[in-house]
Amino acid sequence: MATVPKLLQQQEEDHSKLRSVSVDLNVDPLLQIDIPYALSERDKVKFTVHTKTTLPTFQSPEFSVTRQHEDFVWLHDTLIETTDYAGLIIPPAPAKPDFNGP
Repeated sequence: MATVPKLLQQQEEDHSKLRSVSVDLNVDPLLQIDIPYALSERDKVKFTVHTKTTLPTFQSPEFSVTRQHEDFVWLHDTLIETTDYAGLIIPPAPAKPDFNGP
């Protein structure tokens, strides 16, 4: 498993390869994202994120990735701290699910 600095370096390298695309999601449902599964593995919670799209910028029209709760927190914090998104409404990071509850 990659260490946090190595993971952040890889994400920065991946980010530098990306280009910005504006999409009006009110016109056509070009991007659909759902999280159908959450799995608790001891102290980690993993989510399956499923994406369907008709956008030509994606290599595949349908794909799934697995992300940990901490990835969503990192994404939230990064969006909040990035001046490019100043003035936009960024929803709160999701609460960590408690699989030990009643």
